[in-house]
Amino acid sequence: MSIVCIIIPCYNEATRLPVDVFLAYVQQSTNVNFCFVDDGSTDGTRALLETMQRQYPNRVEALLLAQNQGKAGAVRAGMLHCANKSFDYLGFLDADLATPLTAIADLTAVLDTNSALDLVMGSRIKFLGVDIRRDPFRHYVGRVIATIISNILKLPVYDSQCGAKLFRRNTVVSLFQEAFISPWLFDVELLARLTQKHGRPSVLEHVAEYPLRQWIEQSDSRISSSYVFRMWYELYRIQRKYRNV
Repeated sequence: MSIVCIIIPCYNEATRLPVDVFLAYVQQSTNVNFCFVDDGSTDGTRALLETMQRQYPNRVEALLLAQNQGKAGAVRAGMLHCANKSFDYLGFLDADLATPLTAIADLTAVLDTNSALDLVMGSRIKFLGVDIRRDPFRHYVGRVIATIISNILKLPVYDSQCGAKLFRRNTVVSLFQEAFISPWLFDVELLARLTQKHGRPSVLEHVAEYPLRQWIEQSDSRISSSYVFRMWYELYRIQRKYRNV
């Protein structure tokens, strides 16, 4: 059975982190570990994570960052921290569990059955038989952004920004060693770095999207409305940096 570690970036999550859900999953799934990264929180998140670690010291780790680094920095810190440990796969999910923990087994199965893959990405595709709940306005805006990202990367990626990804451990250091340009669009850079590593079109053999069976949008978004304007500049900087990929 493949051993998995999931990074959970946390910033001021003391009142909304579904602790009972995580701990119940730890009891049920013996092959999955969690590394919760406290991203310089100013509430009681640190104490909460330390309590979880004391309850399951062999399965739950609290990585405490002194200063806020944004989601990209927190995920990067967690991935590099765990990269040299005895895990087969490393991945990340959002703390609000918009993607349920049951998706971990689905993503793991994709890597287990295809040894060529470095990365499997959850994808929020709504069709009969799945439970994908998104605000319509955010969905349509997201589709415009996703199309632009796909054109920038020159890859047929449907949903680069879904917060559910699982990597083969031996590819983590090369993908996360360098800091990211954007605190929220680092997924785009990860795909650009994979393309840089494998070349085009070979990269298509090393990354896959997997349609999630459930994804429920949470109302407490950590992305401010003003970020929409800065996002375009960050996309421009990413496009410039990786224009030769």
